[in-house]
Amino acid sequence: MDLSKIDYWKLIHILIGGLTYLVGVFFLEMLVRLVADWIFRTTAIYGVLAYEEAQNAYYIIRLGTIYLPSGFFGGLYTGYKIKEKLKLIMMFPSITGFLLVLIIQYFLGYMTLIISASLLNLAKIIAIPFIVSLSGSYLGGYTINWQVEEVVEERISLLFEEVKES
Repeated sequence: MDLSKIDYWKLIHILIGGLTYLVGVFFLEMLVRLVADWIFRTTAIYGVLAYEEAQNAYYIIRLGTIYLPSGFFGGLYTGYKIKEKLKLIMMFPSITGFLLVLIIQYFLGYMTLIISASLLNLAKIIAIPFIVSLSGSYLGGYTINWQVEEVVEERISLLFEEVKES
């Protein structure tokens, strides 16, 4: 393995994209919790979260307001700085950021050992948020690198012989 061929600037931009994702997750998580708490308290429906349907709806809202925009911002930065091999590069900001989020949550005590979780909870805690953040990362990276192609109008002619009257 030749370390001289590694582009360290790409690694730095991927890490900065992952840190952007990390900051986005914690900021948006705080914002969503505050807004949801305010809505539930002011409308006096805080007990609605006792129902499974309301918990699932709140989970889907959190996916769309926390993980998708965070992945988008991480991919937006990385796509702005790195222009080549986007299909490969765009997955790394969300992977880096998501791993950082999991490590921080584990050490802060928000996440138990994954071995003790059931398969459904494992998908709900890790797989689905990761897929959503990966989608956001690709959306952000391709938003900044959208190639505008001019449409070339072509004249379509039919291959019929013209009938000449003689």
